[in-house]
Amino acid sequence: MKKESQYKISPYLLVLISFALVIIIGSILLTLPFAHTDGKWGNVLESVFNATSATCVTGLTNYEAGIGNELTLFGQIVMLIMIQIGGLSFITILSFIVTIFQRRLKFKDRLFLSQAVNSNTIAQVARYVRRVIVIVIIFESLGFLLGLPVFLNLPDVPIGKALWMDLFTSVSAFNNAGFDLFGNTSLIRGIGNVYIDAMPEWAYYYMLSYIMFLIVSGGISFLVIIDIFVVRRRPRQWTAFTKIILLTTAILIVFGFGVFFLTDVLNGSINPFQALFQSITTRTAGFAAHDQNSMSSAGKMFSCLLMFIGGSPIGTAGGIKTTTIFIIVLSFIRFIQGRQIVAFKRQYSRISIIKAMSLVFLSIIIILSAFVAIISIEKGNSDATTENVFFEVFSAFGTTGLSANLTTTLQPASQIILCFLMFFGRLGPITMFQIFQQKMDKEESKHFKYITTDVIIG
Repeated sequence: MKKESQYKISPYLLVLISFALVIIIGSILLTLPFAHTDGKWGNVLESVFNATSATCVTGLTNYEAGIGNELTLFGQIVMLIMIQIGGLSFITILSFIVTIFQRRLKFKDRLFLSQAVNSNTIAQVARYVRRVIVIVIIFESLGFLLGLPVFLNLPDVPIGKALWMDLFTSVSAFNNAGFDLFGNTSLIRGIGNVYIDAMPEWAYYYMLSYIMFLIVSGGISFLVIIDIFVVRRRPRQWTAFTKIILLTTAILIVFGFGVFFLTDVLNGSINPFQALFQSITTRTAGFAAHDQNSMSSAGKMFSCLLMFIGGSPIGTAGGIKTTTIFIIVLSFIRFIQGRQIVAFKRQYSRISIIKAMSLVFLSIIIILSAFVAIISIEKGNSDATTENVFFEVFSAFGTTGLSANLTTTLQPASQIILCFLMFFGRLGPITMFQIFQQKMDKEESKHFKYITTDVIIG
């Protein structure tokens, strides 16, 4: 019999390494002279930061002029490829690796993946990957077609450039990346952006509308899209996973709009449409329809909460995910009621609750640690107020990309911390949980049990 290799690499660790390699290769390509409009070698830190931001579909950039003005077509293509790879999601990349190395995977890994994509066999996992690729192509193509009336009517913009800007915006929006080629002002109107300001009012709000559609579509999970549009089940037959995501997403969008209406629309900081856009873009998309510094402190803090929650699992968004917050809130409500943790005719396991709470706890510790470190580093930076740094670290961890105009003013050490936040926010929590799955489940393999006891809480 052949001896199994002593040096097995966990598929989850393999995914983490693959993302790191994409960042390294992208960083090298972005430093090349022909990636920059000035023809000079790129700054290494800037290249690493933007490669990390693109691969982790965040949207933060330390290019003062924005990627549209800083990078050549080659550099922009490199960014778009990294955005596409990063947006395919952890599970999709893992599924692809499984279809290649399926014989080398343990049963535990196959079982996890099969459950994650709602399949019974490795063949179905391969089918899932194909479905995801088709979904991505359809939605990004739809976004491109929806954008034609806007980009083809931009004054003094050659048709080739207009089509490229349209495609880039569509891919970036569906992947919740937040990058655009308009300059360093995102989608903010009236502050000197020649492209945005040249748009007729109808075109501007039409563009924001279809971008919101792409953001939500990319962030609700590929499994939800498959359940609704591919399998074509009736609403009653939708999986509990689909129902949880649709309900939580709808509540967060409506509730977010309501909060921003109270905190910022009523005081004249933003208009109602911008409040709706803010409610959606904070769910890790990163496009800005208004200056984040113009928002009230309450509005900024609530934006941090939405960025922390993010989108849904197995999609293009980041954050702790809608399912995590659903399980935690449901557990709290049912605990107060003294009832079992049940919703949509399903009872949720103890391990799901523990994982959700552990994920939130771990994420808060990481964010607070990064916040303290950056505040300490940026003592002499007048822009690095407590509020702005708080906003920036939540944006990086949630892979959102919104900024209070702070990123480009930060010290190199602070930007490196943001890179780690973006990487961990995109891959870290779920990957680490699965890498250490065996240790987490070790107690279940024992032939004895400890006596259960209660501890006084509170």
